[in-house]
Amino acid sequence: MQQEQTVIGTAARLAPIPLAIAYVVVPLAALSGLLLPLARPVLPFLPWLILAGLGAVHAMLFRRSGVRLKKRFFFEVCMFAVLAVILVINRQNFMHQFGDFFPVAMELTPVIILAFCFLWSVTFGLPDRGDFQRYGGLLGIFCLLDLVVEGFIFHGAPVMRWIGNVDILAGLLLVSLCASLRCGENDGGVYEPDQGSSFWRVVILLGIAACLSRPSLFAAGWIFLCFGRGSKLVRVFVLLAFFLLIGLTFLLPTTSSEAIRYVDYWLWVKSLSLLAGDPMLLLSGLPLAKALPFTFPPGMNGLWEAATGSLALMGAHLSNISAFWLRFVLGWGLIIPFFCLASLLVLLYRRMSRMGAGLLAVLLIQGMAAPLLYSPSLGVAMGLAFILALSRSARLPNARTVPATEHSSSSDDHDPVAEWNMRPL
Repeated sequence: MQQEQTVIGTAARLAPIPLAIAYVVVPLAALSGLLLPLARPVLPFLPWLILAGLGAVHAMLFRRSGVRLKKRFFFEVCMFAVLAVILVINRQNFMHQFGDFFPVAMELTPVIILAFCFLWSVTFGLPDRGDFQRYGGLLGIFCLLDLVVEGFIFHGAPVMRWIGNVDILAGLLLVSLCASLRCGENDGGVYEPDQGSSFWRVVILLGIAACLSRPSLFAAGWIFLCFGRGSKLVRVFVLLAFFLLIGLTFLLPTTSSEAIRYVDYWLWVKSLSLLAGDPMLLLSGLPLAKALPFTFPPGMNGLWEAATGSLALMGAHLSNISAFWLRFVLGWGLIIPFFCLASLLVLLYRRMSRMGAGLLAVLLIQGMAAPLLYSPSLGVAMGLAFILALSRSARLPNARTVPATEHSSSSDDHDPVAEWNMRPL
């Protein structure tokens, strides 16, 4: 029994590793790739493939009972290592053989990422709300420092920062913001501890402001107003401050990376006109392996190549679309996204919490500009956060069961459903 508890405790300490990768390692790797001339760019899926391999090795060594298997472990690991080496050596041949399936696999990225999050939570447990806030605070500090340095050098606020795309960085911070919202009473009288600290919460808000991503500023303002901490006056002040920053972004000097936003606007306009001309595409979607039926206007080639890094002669593909909902609908039609969103709404309604409502707002608003589940780092963070918000038995180290009388007598806690700002979205 003691060995089982030790194994479970060790696995629980490994649970926040994906957050460390998404919030710290990936931004610092992007920074090193720019500042160090000999550094090679890190492939987006490489860190997560390594984590998946480590998780598979851990699952081979320990079963759910916590008993270490010594006899079969080395054989299984050797076979797994041989398979991994074969895949790495022959990756070009495999990609050539499965070339027709590759576009479909790219559009199945959200399914793959959610499967990784589920398997990670089953193997190691879930990171708690405090983990999301700590790593979000670290990323917020990185964003503040990056804004100061790049603002001094370029006299502007580039969309593509040294540490990554502002929409992806802001999406990660929004997930941490949702984890910092005040906890309420769960079903069955299980009380969620108020994890994190006020310092990290302030830094997360400042980090979102430093990103200057318009959708994230809009989402953060409404989330903090409806579900945030503090008095209503403080929350209204934060909302107005974020809305003021949205107006300020239109007055900032443009930079070379502004081409990304122009391309995103152009893709939205062309897609809406395409769907308006052929409404049946809303049901079937576009072919995944073919270029989008878009024609580039004169003068668009340079902007396209600067924003996407691909030649305009190759055409526009679904992988070039940054907005999650636009890419999802164009690729799969409207039925599958509607079914996924309806299923999520049912799950969130059964497990009402401020964190779940905030994540839903992030999914709806930030998904208009950021790739969300199509981005490995942001997708893993959102996937783990949704599982934590929906889980009835999430790993909460200081969790305790509070009798109904004790909880109702507290002067700081109120019925969340009775409050005006806790009604379903």
